Amino acid sequence: MAEQRTISKNIFHTFLVQIPNYILTLVAGILVTRLLGPESKGVFTLLTANIQLLVMFLGLNVPGAIQFFVANKKIEPSRLASVGLVLMLISSFIVFLSLFFWPFATDALLAPGHEHLFFKVYFFLSFFMANFNAMVIGFIQGKFRFKELNLLTLINSILNFIIFSSMYFASRYGLIEAGLNEVLILSLSIIFINVFIAYAFFRRELNTTLFTRFSRAEINQIAAFLVPSYISILVNFFNYRLTIWQVNYYEGTENLGYFSLALNFAQLMLIVTAAINTVLFPFFASKEGHHETINDFGFILKINGIIMFIATCGLVLFSGFIIPLLYGDAFIPSITAVKILAVGTFFCSQSQVFGHYFGARNKNWINTIIYLVALSCVGILGPILMMNYGIEGAAVASSCSYVLMFILFSVFLRIKFNVNPLSLFKITRQDWDRAKGILNRITKKGEQV
Repeated sequence: MAEQRTISKNIFHTFLVQIPNYILTLVAGILVTRLLGPESKGVFTLLTANIQLLVMFLGLNVPGAIQFFVANKKIEPSRLASVGLVLMLISSFIVFLSLFFWPFATDALLAPGHEHLFFKVYFFLSFFMANFNAMVIGFIQGKFRFKELNLLTLINSILNFIIFSSMYFASRYGLIEAGLNEVLILSLSIIFINVFIAYAFFRRELNTTLFTRFSRAEINQIAAFLVPSYISILVNFFNYRLTIWQVNYYEGTENLGYFSLALNFAQLMLIVTAAINTVLFPFFASKEGHHETINDFGFILKINGIIMFIATCGLVLFSGFIIPLLYGDAFIPSITAVKILAVGTFFCSQSQVFGHYFGARNKNWINTIIYLVALSCVGILGPILMMNYGIEGAAVASSCSYVLMFILFSVFLRIKFNVNPLSLFKITRQDWDRAKGILNRITKKGEQV
């Protein structure tokens, strides 16, 4: 019971932080989108997607391994830090060579017409800092330091809001000239501040040295986790992002701007799911058997489903009013895609809870199979639907892959853990009692959740 209260408290506090984070991130995104317009928004989206791709591809999911092994205490954190730093330096060297000495890579990673030095430097620095920050966050999550993680999240959203709102209004009133270059510089500054704060906490509070020797047995342990988890993470990344490259190829950067707005707006719903998964992954990873975790998993799946269903209905009903109000009439072409993606995102959110549970139980091969099938769905349906229905077709392709993932996760839960998926969605008296207990502890003044 005490452990359930700890989980509930951490999820609740993380969720509370996500409320201002959601609002501030949304406002900052609106202002940046208004400032850039559809085409520059498309270029910004393409750069961001390619940086994320390389972080996933060359990062080898080391942050996930750090979180997993720190949580279950099977490998010393200092040895994990050494492995992570070595791999990060190697990957950064590869990206540097590719950007500055390999024209083909430059053309593939940077948007057409944006291949000069400024964008190369931005790309490299963003990659390096995003990679390093992900490793540090892995340690913080693995140590169950959610209070500090929530503080970092809040600082990030406040910085985004202050910096980008100031830039927007200064530009609007003619005090400065701002465009894509200025947005990229400020984005880089925010990442740097986040990395500095996270690293300062890492050095002061976690008491982990950066360089130490590690044994072959430890490398084998890490590799046994990394290989299947890396493949599943990478495939899943393509599943979420493949439509971005497809839209850019078939429809151009302007339509990519419309689609990326729809994609980002719908996926803001996933902030709730991210808060839940942030807490639950290290908790599930620290347990030996799945029987003691399945009740918590089922309860969280229901809570996430209820919240996401409400959010989905709201977005489907009101996006036609919200999009022009927030982003202007220029982004009206995004509305239908937002509605389609909102429905798909409901199933995506549930699939993410499934995926984190399977990953924490070290069943990443299951995730890999499911993500490969879903990626095939996007790869086949995307071009077919896009050629006939444009960005709405891309939204349908993405949503179909999310639904397919949800179905497959439910099937594998029955096969691998002998758990009837329907039982996880049936609200029981125990669920009501647990939910009421959480609410009572929240509302009682002076009592911790």
